[in-house]
Amino acid sequence: MEGYKNLHSEETEKSALACMFLDPGAAEFGKHALSAEDFYVPMYREIFEAMQSVEVVDAVTVWNELQRRSMGEQIGIERLTKILGAVGSSINMKSYAEDLQRLSYYRRMQQRGNELMQAAIKQDEGEIGRLLAGMQGDGYGEGGAETLADGFAKRLEKLAALRANGNSLIGLTTGFHDLDKALGGLRDGDLDILAARPSMGKSALALDIARNARKSLTEERDRVAIFSMEMSKEALGQRAYTAEYLIDNDRFSVSSSDEEWIRTLADIEANGEEFEKTMGGLLIDDRSGQTMERIRGKCHKWQTMGFRLRLIVVDYLQLIQGKGENRTREIGEISRGLKRLAKDFECPVLALSQLSRKCEERADKRPMLSDLRESGDIEQDADVVAFLYREEYYFPDTEHRGEAELNIAKQREGPTGTIRLRWMNRSTTFRDLDQFTNTDEEPPRGWS
Repeated sequence: MEGYKNLHSEETEKSALACMFLDPGAAEFGKHALSAEDFYVPMYREIFEAMQSVEVVDAVTVWNELQRRSMGEQIGIERLTKILGAVGSSINMKSYAEDLQRLSYYRRMQQRGNELMQAAIKQDEGEIGRLLAGMQGDGYGEGGAETLADGFAKRLEKLAALRANGNSLIGLTTGFHDLDKALGGLRDGDLDILAARPSMGKSALALDIARNARKSLTEERDRVAIFSMEMSKEALGQRAYTAEYLIDNDRFSVSSSDEEWIRTLADIEANGEEFEKTMGGLLIDDRSGQTMERIRGKCHKWQTMGFRLRLIVVDYLQLIQGKGENRTREIGEISRGLKRLAKDFECPVLALSQLSRKCEERADKRPMLSDLRESGDIEQDADVVAFLYREEYYFPDTEHRGEAELNIAKQREGPTGTIRLRWMNRSTTFRDLDQFTNTDEEPPRGWS
């Protein structure tokens, strides 16, 4: 308790209670804006809890409630009377409440800081992640009640601002015209799932989206973060370069000729400044054996370095380690953790997912929502589920060689449908084909 010496104000606590006694409006405000933990002095906390329990706040009702709680004699009528006369006006009630919330917040941070130190001594990564998440989501001054009408007004305000600036996207651009048109961009707080069987190009498409999103950002501190548990940062760096400038992957082979290598180095020198300027804003963590706690912790670290995360890419979901009783429950916990990550950092999370082999048993091999591997929770938690499919992988003689389908099978706030993309195999990248086909079928299960 000694450590909280400068983190509470007995006078402010008493004045706030006096305002609530004095003015019914102040009493209602205090009941909604404050909580019992905002009062450090035990006697004042008991009085506030009594106030919360009565419909009309006055000396008689509060005293009776204190008596009912067997606290009346301990507090004493004289102390209650002194509180009643502590202020002559309730005009400063809001200011008192803000001060109490602020001091309460700092007391919580001090307590969690002590707990964080103990978790660090024990090297308990899970506890460290939980504490950091709690600290990041904590705050003060936000005790007012909001309604759906408030939410709708904020949405209208955002749409009006976008239209005034000539922006047709609600979210962050993917760099693909028809995909942006279908999704309205990648929206803050959304969990977007990109799923496919191996070798379809989902890592390449995710990297394309990350590159394109980064190039659209204008604020110096804005960043796109990539968690790659399958490919190293060296491999991703090379792929980003070949994709950006449509360079053949073979140019980076040790078997390429000396002439080709000299030409490659000359191209890199010519493109180097531009590449560094754009791709230098892509943060990468390529550690294997990731957990949700480690991912969240790394995001917090980047945030404390002054970066603002505008998009988080996770490649891929099934490689994240969980702690469930079985793999299905683990995947469910991981998908919920990714959704919380999007909400807490107020940015979209694009998570890649493997599919089961069931789709390969069908004649046309196209994936469905039921193919999401190991857990139906992925479909439930996701705001968008899109399947990547390249027909030529299964049918080499198809007339759609060099093309890919991106099937938006679920979208909470928009249409489902299929987009065609150009597949550039030699550079491992996708480009627009400008074609979007709406589906006429019912929205997918999980639509809400």
